[in-house]
Amino acid sequence: MKLNIKMTRKKLAILVLIIIIAPIVYNKLSGLVTGLIMMQMMKMPKEVVVDYPVNADSYVSAESTGRVEAKYSIDVMARVAGFLQKKYFNEGDFVKKGQTLFQIDPQEFQLEVRNSQATVNQYNALLVNSQQELDRANALIKEDLVSHSYVDQSLASRNQNQALLDAARQKLQLAKVNLGYTTIKSPIDGRIGKVKITEGNYVSLTSGPLVNVSSMDPVYVTFSLRSSDFIKMLKASNEFKDVKVKVQFEGGKWYGKTGVVDFVDNQIDKNSGSIQMRATFDNSDWWLVPGDYMKVSLVSPKKFKYMTVPQACTKGDAMSGYYVWVVNKDNTVKRKDIKVSDQIDNHWIVESGLDKNDKIVVAGVQNIGVEGQKVKIITKKEYEKKQKSE
Repeated sequence: MKLNIKMTRKKLAILVLIIIIAPIVYNKLSGLVTGLIMMQMMKMPKEVVVDYPVNADSYVSAESTGRVEAKYSIDVMARVAGFLQKKYFNEGDFVKKGQTLFQIDPQEFQLEVRNSQATVNQYNALLVNSQQELDRANALIKEDLVSHSYVDQSLASRNQNQALLDAARQKLQLAKVNLGYTTIKSPIDGRIGKVKITEGNYVSLTSGPLVNVSSMDPVYVTFSLRSSDFIKMLKASNEFKDVKVKVQFEGGKWYGKTGVVDFVDNQIDKNSGSIQMRATFDNSDWWLVPGDYMKVSLVSPKKFKYMTVPQACTKGDAMSGYYVWVVNKDNTVKRKDIKVSDQIDNHWIVESGLDKNDKIVVAGVQNIGVEGQKVKIITKKEYEKKQKSE
């Protein structure tokens, strides 16, 4: 009986040991088998699609967002103090240079002109009289009938009256200028805005703008270009003098006239990495309204040659650099580092690193792990068919 119990315990222990060891052995064996299968699969050439770099030529272009600005934008101010008596325009009108806009009550200034004119007349009469006295004194001194001091006094009196007359004339001129300032005129041709101070209000030099007048033709469109676009356009043009600038309205319609770059800033902004620029547009039809935002397109006057590769076939990033896989004659892959400058329709423009005869892996890039790996080249149609079936 004791012997049977001992045998039963021994079998139980063996059974427990088998239960514990079996999964471990299974995992080890399955891992080994899986590894062998994976190694065998790794040895099999991966299927890829290849293509050559695209060589083309086109005009250099760049895009930005710009804002329409008036060439001249002037706040009309009162230059003398007084009550704003009358307005001679409708808000939003187109006005001509010299056209009367406002009238400040002129009565006070008219009186000042009359007073100043009277003063001029008074000192003119005194001057005439003192000149006559001087002439008589000069005649009498020749006959020794008056003293030299009398002649000197007559000369001083004449000179004093001359100075008073000159001062009075200056005051009269200033009074006339101030009277002229009561009629406020447009300084430029342009469209007038909303009135900020209405008739009946007392205005002065410190009252602020009465209204704004902005020129409409020509107009500026100001915008900024990224430094990379700026260098690219600069190389493809004659210092931007021959670059064509076009603007697009929000609805997608392009403005029918081409602008000309007339200003390029002297430095690139350190915060945005862009440079400020400006183009001038003919705006005789007034379609471009100051303050409006537009899409700006710049096109170079001449074409340039370039090489492109699909962005999807490149690996890496802008910081570490980009590279592509190239298939050698023995169907092994080789890594080639490339330098890119810009993108066109989901393609990188390649500046260096590739030859026009390089066979680039354009599909199946994810199947390549290391340099020297064997690949099998298939057609794009075959690759797409297999992708759909998976």
